[in-house]
Amino acid sequence: RSIQYAHKSFERDLPNRLSVGHGNGAMASSVARARFEDEMSALRLENACQRMWNMEKSKSSTSLTLQQGDEAEDTTREGGELATEDFDHPDFKERVQNAIGGSIDFTHLTYPAKQDNVSYDDLPTFPARPNFAGFRNSLRPASECVVFDGCPEDPYHPSNTPIYQTSTFVQPSCSEFGAYDYTRSGNPTRTALEKHVALLEQAAAAFAFASGMAALHTVMRLLKAGDEVLFNEDIYGGMHRLLTQDCVHAGVKVQAVDTTDLGAVARAITPRTRLIHTESPSNPRMRITDLKGLADVAHARGVLLCVDSTMMPPVLCKPLTIGADIVVHSATKFFSGHADCTGGFVCVREPSLAHRVAFLQNAEGTALAPFECFLFLRGIKTMHLR
Repeated sequence: RSIQYAHKSFERDLPNRLSVGHGNGAMASSVARARFEDEMSALRLENACQRMWNMEKSKSSTSLTLQQGDEAEDTTREGGELATEDFDHPDFKERVQNAIGGSIDFTHLTYPAKQDNVSYDDLPTFPARPNFAGFRNSLRPASECVVFDGCPEDPYHPSNTPIYQTSTFVQPSCSEFGAYDYTRSGNPTRTALEKHVALLEQAAAAFAFASGMAALHTVMRLLKAGDEVLFNEDIYGGMHRLLTQDCVHAGVKVQAVDTTDLGAVARAITPRTRLIHTESPSNPRMRITDLKGLADVAHARGVLLCVDSTMMPPVLCKPLTIGADIVVHSATKFFSGHADCTGGFVCVREPSLAHRVAFLQNAEGTALAPFECFLFLRGIKTMHLR
């Protein structure tokens, strides 16, 4: 359905289109021309998408025909590149803005699809977020759970974060990404929840997953074949199953150790050890580990420390502030408080870890859905009270 074909169709069907005017040729011609221009805008968009796909596939020289009124301009791009000015025609941008509404100007929330020295996988899947590592909030802990603007970019400034129950988002053009494109990659409701959790944990970033086990699985995906993970010997049954029946098949060595005994941990670390994972209090024996001391032992050997702090939510303990590199929660318990949704969080202290966790969350499709994110935002408001 090329633009040239549309031209021929218009010329061929013009007499039939004029007949709707019942003899008023000038008015009918104007109506037909307006309809044709609308059709041309849709065809131009479709044609651009198809050409971009072909250029990516063939990496060969191509030409893009731009239609402006009755005139056609034929431009050839070399090297298989699509120039962004092809989509910067004022009429085209105006039509796109009219289609998506005027409440949000998407032209100011864009990420160019092609950037020098930047791969596709490095493009953000959600707007930039604040880094709360080391952040000192002037609010008291009880207020931190309640006083939070989850959606400052929303044009209607709601008191509570709305549920963005959508799978896709309109993009500003074929050559640019908007703030969000697909809910698996990013969603405003999930962004609000993740920012609030990061604030509470004083994390560089936090990520919401479909369950606590999905969060733990993502942390284990930071390891590669040949790496070793040490874990506390009285660990949650689901995590024990993940380690001993899943991670081992990916070539990761697992070893149980009493993390309450720092000397035993130090002796168990080998050159292959990359991660120590512990729970404090542990499940089910409620044993307490000296997290700061364990962090010192781990970091002295270049090992990361991950703490499952499900039993100690951030209103009681913030492991990242005493040396932990990663904090995991089964949010189903204390973050929810209503026994009506499952979810998990991964909170990290360093942006480099955040980049990798964000990639895994998007690539493996384990992110929490918008409706559950809304329920957890509600649950957080009463967490300090509970």
